[in-house]
Amino acid sequence: MRIPTLALSCLLTVACAHPPATSPTAAEEKTADLPPIEAPSAPMAGWTQARRASALIREEKYAEALSLYEQARAAGNADPDAAYSAACAAARLGKPKDALDWLSHSVQSGFRDVAWMKQDGDLAPLRDDPAFVALAERMPTLPEPHPYSNEELKRLFAEDQADRQPPPSSPEAWKKVAERDAMRLRRARELLDQGALKEGADFLAAGFIFQHGDTQEDYALARRMGAEAAKRGHPKGLWLAAAAWDRWLMNANRPQRFGTQYKLDPADKVVKLYPVDPRVTDEERARWGFPPLAEIPTVLRMQ
Repeated sequence: MRIPTLALSCLLTVACAHPPATSPTAAEEKTADLPPIEAPSAPMAGWTQARRASALIREEKYAEALSLYEQARAAGNADPDAAYSAACAAARLGKPKDALDWLSHSVQSGFRDVAWMKQDGDLAPLRDDPAFVALAERMPTLPEPHPYSNEELKRLFAEDQADRQPPPSSPEAWKKVAERDAMRLRRARELLDQGALKEGADFLAAGFIFQHGDTQEDYALARRMGAEAAKRGHPKGLWLAAAAWDRWLMNANRPQRFGTQYKLDPADKVVKLYPVDPRVTDEERARWGFPPLAEIPTVLRMQ
């Protein structure tokens, strides 16, 4: 199994509001407060079961997780990362046929990380299977499920993600990544100002690049890009908008809303959930595709 780089990059730091009549402007985002917004799209079908299955995977309860992934799929869930995790769970349970079926479903839904798939230890029992080999060979020929309109932004995002997979192992390595992040952020901002972002994938890519900035304005821009990606149909835009909002709040020393942000506790070296605002209801979290607060892990266990 793998924690998707998209999620991991927003989870870690080295570290019910009424919506406004209109979306916040860049000028408003520079102020001392970040205007609230409504969820820009509905969560994907079956998201509740998929989220709970993901939590069970972390506890190595693979049979229970697989059952929930099956429920999510029956409900219409098409998250490629959820299907990929289901494939890993099936492989762990010694069900190669089911694992290959889930893996094929993941690819059909948009999973394209063939390099990771080939080296993922959870899928080791499948590597010599002709169906696995054929799928790995076919993946590079498949079209992007959410195409970009800007090839430069696509490249910048690929570099952003490559810098984090696997995560750098030393402060010196992170410093070099931060320097590259700054260059990517400047260029992404130029492309945004030029009106070069057209598709949901463009806005999502820019959003993750801004999320890897280090100012409140960067995080506010990341939220705006995630919301725009969601409005244009990208399934990961909703999550990014919420995670960026949480990041903005955390860096303002305020409690987060949704429970996406974790921080390393220097006392015991454990990565713990950053405080969550008790005024945000579970109903509000559900509108953004997040589980009840009681179901959010208080400690992040990396696998």
